[in-house]
Amino acid sequence: MPAPLYLPSLDNVTLVKMSECEEVSYIKNTANIITATRIIAALAIFLTKPMSPVFFVLYIYCGISDIIDGYIARKKNMESHFGAVLDSIADIIFFLVIFVQIVPVLVIPKWLISWIGMIMIIRCSAYVIGFIKYHAFSSLHTNLNKLTGMLLFIVPLLYMVISISTLGIILCVMATISSCEELLIIIRSEKLHRDIKSILNI
Repeated sequence: MPAPLYLPSLDNVTLVKMSECEEVSYIKNTANIITATRIIAALAIFLTKPMSPVFFVLYIYCGISDIIDGYIARKKNMESHFGAVLDSIADIIFFLVIFVQIVPVLVIPKWLISWIGMIMIIRCSAYVIGFIKYHAFSSLHTNLNKLTGMLLFIVPLLYMVISISTLGIILCVMATISSCEELLIIIRSEKLHRDIKSILNI
């Protein structure tokens, strides 16, 4: 008599699929929740005294959380459109808050202020063109943009040991190059690729 054939239980298969879906949802939610807390922490910096201990606690948290949320999404290969947009919005809010909080405290040369203004015009032009072209927010996660963000993040930490002019030149050179690259990518690309690494990948 042949051995009986045992088929897997349909209920077990269903449970496995549901479990996998729940894990994916949990990972996405975890990364997005961390990003959302970065937005809250960035807005809370408005209520602190610039360069105070509380300021730096919130400031460093924003930097660490920016690394963690991206790491979780990439590690599990769970990047999402919503997560990418939320991350870009969090970055913009953070840098705008820091700019508003720190600039009045620093003695910045007029030529450096003009340079920063030019960079902001290039950035805004890229976002406007991207919105018109793709009907979506078009901040790109290029390697140069990430490097510029890292340099901008460490400026307040190095302000006490390096002159603002030296820091400003280093940061503005990198920001100018990354902004122009982003603008050119948006102009030349037919489709929006937020995670494009550089203009060489078009």
